[in-house]
Amino acid sequence: MRQTILNAKLPWAKRQQPTQRAEAEFIRWGRAIFTIYLIASISFRVAFTPDFMPSLRQYPGFVILDLLATTFFTYETIKLTRLTLSQRSRSSILPEYESPKDDSVNHDSLRHNEETVDSPLPRTIWSYWRIFFYAISTVPFEYFSILLLEGDWANCFMLNRLLRIYFLPKYLKDLSSVTGQESGHIGVQRTWLYFFTMALAGHICGCGFFFVARWQALGGFALTWPEVSGIYSVDVTTTVEGRRQVELTMKSTAAEAYINSLYWAYITMITTGFGDIVPLHIAETAWCIFSMFVGVIITALTIANLQRTIGQFDAARLNFQRKMELIKIFMQYRCLPKDIQDRVMSFYDYQWRVLKGADEEKFLMELPRTLQQQVTNYMCRDIIASLPILRRANRALLNALVECAEMNIYSPHDEIVKCGEKIRGAILVSHGEVEVMRGNITERKMKRLDRFAQECLFVDKNSIYSVVSKGFSEVILIPRKDFQQIINSQCDKEHIAQIQETASTLSKATTKANKMFGSGEDITPTDGFKKHCHPNSFFRKLWACLVLLGLIFYTFSIPLSFMHLVENAPISDTPILLSLGYATDLFFWVDAILEWNYFFYLESGLVVFDRDHIRQKFYQQHNFAKEVLGLVPFDLAICFFGGRFCHHFRLAKLIRLPKILMHMESVDVMLSELKIDIDLSLYRVIKLNIVMIVVCHWCGCLWYMMASLSILLGQSQNWREADENNELFSISHSDFGGFAAYLRSIYWAIVGMSTVGYGDIVPTNIIETTFATVVILFGGLVLPAVVGGLAAYISNLKVTAKLFQKRITKVR
Repeated sequence: MRQTILNAKLPWAKRQQPTQRAEAEFIRWGRAIFTIYLIASISFRVAFTPDFMPSLRQYPGFVILDLLATTFFTYETIKLTRLTLSQRSRSSILPEYESPKDDSVNHDSLRHNEETVDSPLPRTIWSYWRIFFYAISTVPFEYFSILLLEGDWANCFMLNRLLRIYFLPKYLKDLSSVTGQESGHIGVQRTWLYFFTMALAGHICGCGFFFVARWQALGGFALTWPEVSGIYSVDVTTTVEGRRQVELTMKSTAAEAYINSLYWAYITMITTGFGDIVPLHIAETAWCIFSMFVGVIITALTIANLQRTIGQFDAARLNFQRKMELIKIFMQYRCLPKDIQDRVMSFYDYQWRVLKGADEEKFLMELPRTLQQQVTNYMCRDIIASLPILRRANRALLNALVECAEMNIYSPHDEIVKCGEKIRGAILVSHGEVEVMRGNITERKMKRLDRFAQECLFVDKNSIYSVVSKGFSEVILIPRKDFQQIINSQCDKEHIAQIQETASTLSKATTKANKMFGSGEDITPTDGFKKHCHPNSFFRKLWACLVLLGLIFYTFSIPLSFMHLVENAPISDTPILLSLGYATDLFFWVDAILEWNYFFYLESGLVVFDRDHIRQKFYQQHNFAKEVLGLVPFDLAICFFGGRFCHHFRLAKLIRLPKILMHMESVDVMLSELKIDIDLSLYRVIKLNIVMIVVCHWCGCLWYMMASLSILLGQSQNWREADENNELFSISHSDFGGFAAYLRSIYWAIVGMSTVGYGDIVPTNIIETTFATVVILFGGLVLPAVVGGLAAYISNLKVTAKLFQKRITKVR
C-alpha cells in the first residue's frame, strides 16, 4: 500500500498505468486459458494416451502448448517473486508512510493498481508459500522422466500441474470482473460459468471413468465398460512362470473413446441415465457414485440459477404490465373518455421505451445530495448553458440555475404555454419537438437546445403565441423569480444590464425570423390506404401479428428441412412444406416493401410520414445484405438444376429468426386492442411452454438428421434402424407418411432433456453420441430450469386478486 501511494506521487506513474492495465489483463486471460488447458489436456492424456512422452514427432501440439504454458507461468512466478522481495526491501528501508488527507491522490486508481498488480501481502509466510506453490505447479517434471525413465510415466510426472486447479475459481472470478461490464445480465453471466463448470467437471469425470476401467482391465478383471462398448479388447496370456499378462488392443481411436466417456459423464451427472453405459465392477461403481455426487451439486446450482434468471429476466416488463393493468382498471372505474385513456397509455408506453421501467425520480431521490446534484447538472447544465445570455457564465452560476430549473414531460398536443397566458420564464427544449403557433399557423418549430421567451427572465409578458408539444417532449423551465434572485446575488449591475440587453436583442431577431420563415401546419395524410399505414392503426397491429406468425412458421419449418438435408429428397417429397414456405417468403417480400416505402413510424410520439425519412429509418434498422439474403428465393431458383438442394438453401431463412423477439410485443398490443384480458403470469406460462416445444422440436429434427448423416458417412448402425428392429416397437418409421419417425425423434429429445432417460432409443455410433452429448449438456440443464420457471409463474397466477383477498381476510 505504501509503495502504491508513493508511485501515485511520481510524475511518470500515470504514464505507466495503461501499460500496467494491459499487462494485468493479459495475465488474467493467460492464467485462465493456460490453467484450463493444463487441467483438460493432462486428464485426457492420463486416460487416453498412456504412452505420452514430450516428443515433437509424436505429439507436436501438446508439446508446443505445454512449452507456452510453462513459459507463461514461469514469467508470472518470477514477476511475483521479484515483487514480493522488492516490497520486503522497501518495507525494511522506508519509514512508515501515512496516507495524505487531501484529495490530490486518486484513491480509486490506487485500489485499481492494487488489484491489477495482484501482489501478495508482504512480510508474511503466506507470500513465500505462495511462491513455492507457484513454482512447484510450474516446473516441467515430465522432462525429468526422459532422463530417468526414458520417457515412461511422463503423464504421472505432469500431475504437479493440476495443483493450479486450486487457483482456477479465482482466475475465473477475475475474468468475470473484467467482462462483467460488457455482459448485460448477471444471471446470464453466472449461468455460463455454471455451464463451463459442468463441462469441465464432466470432462474430468469422463476421463477418470475410462482410466479406472483401463486400470481394472490391466489388473485382470473379467469385464469393463469399454470392452462391452467395443472400444478395446483384452487379451490375457500366461507366461512360462505362470504369470498372467494382460494386453489391451484399441478398436477405436482415442477421440471416439473420449466422446463415449464424455457422453457417459453427462448422462450420469445430469441424471438422464439412458443405461446404455453402466459400471460393471466395484471400482467403476465407486467412481460413478463420486461423479453422480459432483454432478448433482453442479446440476442443482445450474438449474436454480437458470430458474431465477428466467424469473427475473423480464421482471421489469412484467411489473410494467401489471402497473398498466391497474391503470386500465382505474380509468375504466372512473369512466374516463377514450381520448384521455389513449393519451395516458401512450405516455406510459413512451416512458417504457425510453427508461425500460426505471423510476427516474425514485432513482434520483435515493442518491446522496452531492451525487444527485452531479447527475442533475449533467442532464440540464449543457442545455441551460446554450442560452446566449449565459454562454460566458461560470460553473457556480450554472449550478445554481440548474437547481431552480423545472423539467416536465409533455404528451402530443399538450399546450406548454397558452395564448394570452403570462409566461413564467424561459423555456428550453431538451428532447422532442415543440411548435410555436399563432392560431392554426405554425410560426416556429423548436427542437433540442432551442429556446422560447428568454426575455421573460427580466420582464412580465403575456404570450401572443401558444406553445404546443408536437410529440412527447421534455421541456426545461427557468422561473423568472428564481433567475433574478440568483443573478442579483452572483453578478454585478453592469453584467446584469448586458445580459438583459442581449436577451431583448435576441427576442426581436427571433420574432422577425418567425415572420419571414413561418410555415403552415403539417397534417398527417389519412385518406385511402395511407390511413392504414399509421403506427396506431388496427391494420398495422394486425400486420405485426402476421409477421410474428410468419417467423413462427420459419421456426418450425426450417428444422423440418434439416431432416431432409442430407437425404436425396426432391421437392416432390415435401410439396406442402415447401409451398407454405414460398407463400411465407412472398408475404415477407410484401412486408419489406411496405416497411421500406409506406409504413409511417413514431419518433418521440411524432408520426413521420415522409417517404425519404421512412426509407432512411428502414436502412438504419435493417442490414441490407441480410435482408437480401433472407428474401431472395435461392431454393426456388435451384429447382431448375435439381430439387434435392431446395432444403439446403431454405437454411438462408435462419437470418430472419432473431427478429422474432422484436415482434413479441405485437401480441400484447393486439390483445389490448381486442380487449382480451389475460393474466400476465398465465401469459408467460404459455410463452415458456412454446419455448419448450420449439427446443424439443429443433433437437428432435436434428436427432433425425444424425441418423441420415450416419448413413451418408458409412456408419454401420444408426438409431433409426435400431429402433425399427426393436421387437417391442411395432410401428415402422414410414407409417403415417413418415410422421412416426418424427414422433420418435421428438420422443427421444423430450426423454433425454427432461432427464427421464428410458434408454429405449440411444446413440449407436460416434456421430450420434457426439450430438447426444451436446444436447444432454445444454438441454438437460435448460429444460428442468424452464419447468421450474413455469412453476414459479403458475404460483403467481392472479397475484393481484390473491393480495386483495388476503387484505380482505385480514380486515375481517
